[in-house]
Amino acid sequence: MVVVLGLLAAVLALPTVHAAFSATTSTPGNSLAADRLSPPPALSATQTCSYATTALRGALASTASTPLALGVPTATQPGDVLVAQVAYDGTSPLTASSGWQLVRADSSGGVVTSAVYWKVAAASEPAATFARPNGEVGDMVGGIVAYRGVRPGAPVADGQTGSGATATTPALTTQVPGVVVVHLLARNAGHPPAPSGTGQLWTLGSDSETVTAADEPFAGPGTVPQRSSTTSGATTAWTAQTVVLRPAVQHVGATLSWTASPSTWAEGYRGERVVGGVVQATSAVPYGTTTAADAGLANGTTYTYRVRAYRGSWVSADVTRTLTTSC
Repeated sequence: MVVVLGLLAAVLALPTVHAAFSATTSTPGNSLAADRLSPPPALSATQTCSYATTALRGALASTASTPLALGVPTATQPGDVLVAQVAYDGTSPLTASSGWQLVRADSSGGVVTSAVYWKVAAASEPAATFARPNGEVGDMVGGIVAYRGVRPGAPVADGQTGSGATATTPALTTQVPGVVVVHLLARNAGHPPAPSGTGQLWTLGSDSETVTAADEPFAGPGTVPQRSSTTSGATTAWTAQTVVLRPAVQHVGATLSWTASPSTWAEGYRGERVVGGVVQATSAVPYGTTTAADAGLANGTTYTYRVRAYRGSWVSADVTRTLTTSC
């Protein structure tokens, strides 16, 4: 009798099956598996981006006393991005046609100002008008250039000013590949040539100012090269501006990579894409696979990815990684 009671006490002292193999899920079928199935030790998520190919539609320049009307290049299509340069003597701010947004204005010596504007072209885009404040008179000169495949947002731009024969554009850094760089020069006398290595868009003078615009592709990402334009013998004031047009985003995706689960008897991995606590998509791959691709993402959105090992109805704990897309 004493032996029997001793054995019974020993059995009661053992932990239950559920206590020894507690699961991270509430389903009875998983109670044995969670501690046996190990999750992948590490997970990474990297964004993937593809971009449109940019192309020049055309460019037009004109000069007139205030107000200045600039025509849109004839090949312009709805959705194209337009960039306008307007140069004039003095420093007063201009009034622009509806929809045209100021990127920046740079003045040199109080005698020449170059103002840069941008807009997304609408159907049958009309000419743009730029005017001095009421009561001010004076000549103006400028141009508009149109591009397709450009991101419909404010471009990155910078400018610098000086005087003398050589005008040098500022250096800018781009985080994306395949950009278009537009260089805009203005002088209060003399004709600045297009910088070496660029393609001239326009060069035109009024009674008081001369403007030159040129562009070039830049593979990027990285620092856009500075360009110089020398007007022989000139001692006049100049402005030099650089505008970087980023290509439109076509596709945003993600590449996931993880370390294999130590549980080599697992059948594979299951993954989830989650936004705001809601599961948007699920997938599964066999155990020997440790990468996956995700497509159809939105730019500027935060995603959480979950990956777990599984065998039948048994699953491991999740390994997670958050990714905010920024193409």
